[in-house]
Amino acid sequence: MIKSDHQDHAPNRFDFNTLSLCGAKTRAGGSCKHKGNIRNGRCKLHGGKSTGPKKPACGPRNARYTNGLRTKEAITIRKQAAYLRQALVDLK
Repeated sequence: MIKSDHQDHAPNRFDFNTLSLCGAKTRAGGSCKHKGNIRNGRCKLHGGKSTGPKKPACGPRNARYTNGLRTKEAITIRKQAAYLRQALVDLK
């Protein structure tokens, strides 16, 4: 194979230098200096590509519980503990 016959294997390769700046307003009042995303023009900090959900999907009934303190089991255990505590106080 001769060098003149060699073709670039990735002719549609994207050039990052053609990306515009993000341009989102920063807390300091200026504009963001990061390169924007291809789709929406914003950088990853200001609305770029999503990283997906952080937790596995919960059922629709348990979606609002984040720590388990308000489940039926936890509430009944706390009620039983309060009842036993009061019963011990009454024994004195």
